[in-house]
Amino acid sequence: MTNPTDKTDLNELHLGRRPFLRGLGLTALGGLALASPFGAAFAADAAQAPEASAEGPFTVTDVEGRTVAFERRPQKFAVGNYILGFLFVSGGAGLAKVAALPQDGWEATRTGEYRVLMQAFPQLKSIPSIGGYHDDILKTETILSIRPDVLLINRSQFAANSAKVAVWEKAGIRTVVLDYHSIKLETHAKSTELLGKLLGREAVAESLIREYRDALTLVADRLKDLPDAEKPKVYVECGNMGLAAYGNSYNKTILWGAILEAAGARNIARDMKAPYGALDREFVLASNPDVIVIAGSIWAGHESDQMRMGLTVKEDEAKARLAGFASRPLWSRVKAVQEKRVLGVDHGSLRMMMDYVYTLWLAKELHPSRFEDVDVEKIPGNFYRRYLPEVDPAGTFFTTL
Repeated sequence: MTNPTDKTDLNELHLGRRPFLRGLGLTALGGLALASPFGAAFAADAAQAPEASAEGPFTVTDVEGRTVAFERRPQKFAVGNYILGFLFVSGGAGLAKVAALPQDGWEATRTGEYRVLMQAFPQLKSIPSIGGYHDDILKTETILSIRPDVLLINRSQFAANSAKVAVWEKAGIRTVVLDYHSIKLETHAKSTELLGKLLGREAVAESLIREYRDALTLVADRLKDLPDAEKPKVYVECGNMGLAAYGNSYNKTILWGAILEAAGARNIARDMKAPYGALDREFVLASNPDVIVIAGSIWAGHESDQMRMGLTVKEDEAKARLAGFASRPLWSRVKAVQEKRVLGVDHGSLRMMMDYVYTLWLAKELHPSRFEDVDVEKIPGNFYRRYLPEVDPAGTFFTTL
């Protein structure tokens, strides 16, 4: 058994902590569980890992179950979504393969991400835009004129543009569908495996998958005997609407709802029919949640009272904005506010292989006695330093009142 007072940095579990891993039943190497010297050394140098040698024809099966054939490994990518997810696998050098991406509205939608990526990779500004960063619009004529070897899109983009896929395919542009929105191990792993295969970076992809799998395994193991009565009632809200209007909450199938499910919470929006939507104030007040989670980022209109979190955001500002939400009319009667269990998380860090940190952090906040030996604070910075060291990871990824 690990001494509960000895904090475990999950990025350093390779340093002779095998009893801790065996106690959890973890058998995977690399990532969080890094029980082998190879796994530890590889993760430390993931960004510098060599690309696999070129190969002949191959096929991949994407998250929609579509088999896509390639005559050779693609060298020209149109990244229709998840640019950070792409770069975590490709490394900074992989940006040379990006021929197009959706730039419309990027700065307004993910300001912190935009700023740090433009600072690290100023050449991004010259890459043609093929649509909206935060919608399903894809510019067919632009894509056809660029003629990438492959277009990477998510499930909602595929559904909205299904009629165009045949047009792109006829022009020799392969389309591969990824899914990081579901926040599930299987879809995160499958999407990352696809990127690894397409980029010739299978070893990096496997390191990312192991790290993600090990984190979720740790949480599942610690919570496997958790009675329903010990699961706190939680309300989660995307704070982009500011204090006056309630932002989206999420059911159990997507984003923060899926994370709360894994973290041992009773999400008050768990069984909402739509994947996401704003809850009525009266419903939130009547539910009297034990914990409130406000997700922030830097959006258009960010000088208002929106919740602010993520890259470039200082913690004192995040805490001040979180306190503003806790001071909403009538929230003083809510248990979470009375007990100061109001939490802030970074919405912009979802939909990528680092988002396991929120399952870990929320599990620890909700069930501190089960995770008191786990140190989550260093994970975001260490993750960027391993997989994309060109980017400055300074910011606030989670906070409390």
